[in-house]
Amino acid sequence: MKKISFILFLFPFFVFSQEPLKRAEKILYKHQRNFGVNVHSLGWGLHGRRVWNDNVRWQHFLEVDIVSLKHPKQIKTINTFFSDAKGYDYGKQNSTFLFRSGFGKERILFDKPDFGGITISVIGAAGVSLAFLNPVYLEILYQDDITKEFYVETEKYDPINPNHTPYNIFGRASYFKGFNEMKLQFGGYFKAGFNFEFSKKDNAIRSIETGVIIDAFKVGENAILKNAIGKELPIMAFTNNKNNFLTFYINMNFFFGKKW
Repeated sequence: MKKISFILFLFPFFVFSQEPLKRAEKILYKHQRNFGVNVHSLGWGLHGRRVWNDNVRWQHFLEVDIVSLKHPKQIKTINTFFSDAKGYDYGKQNSTFLFRSGFGKERILFDKPDFGGITISVIGAAGVSLAFLNPVYLEILYQDDITKEFYVETEKYDPINPNHTPYNIFGRASYFKGFNEMKLQFGGYFKAGFNFEFSKKDNAIRSIETGVIIDAFKVGENAILKNAIGKELPIMAFTNNKNNFLTFYINMNFFFGKKW
């Protein structure tokens, strides 16, 4: 009886040891695309990328970013003398957003095992950065000389206009006001970061990417180029504007990533 019990106890081990556990073969997908939200230290926007696999470790990609950009000293305020006043950024001359388009490489450092996990890779990219500058329009308060009632006029912000002070500004006009006066400025960007991909499905992409970006709109001056390679972005009045911006970013791709 003891021998029979011992044999029955070992029976499962003999059965399962005959053949190792098989896992589904991992497919090397040649193409990827992903879209998501970009949040950085001076704004936010959208991010998209088209990826081609070179081999199991290396990938190359084309990417596009469309993000807002604010001045580091930009602070939102409101006219406290009126309860229904609108918020605005005092001293802001131009609303700015960037369109980046560039080429990059990705190196997989740690691939996820067959049964799940996280793929960790390092990325680097560079390309063109276009700054779109939309002039700021404000609603300015005036008082009728006869009735003494206040009324509002929409005017382009002018830092030297004596009526464009915190006491006279009622708030920001429509963001789309002044689109026909938008100006474009050329520059370049460089990006470096780490990507963490954690989708449970091999053909889907769920990832978070974080790193730094440098947008440069002026790279020195010399007798030949002079100001040809950009200049300071005129975002704010009453303070020094910048020509180079170092920002920390996070790309979040949760819903639209795909491999094939």
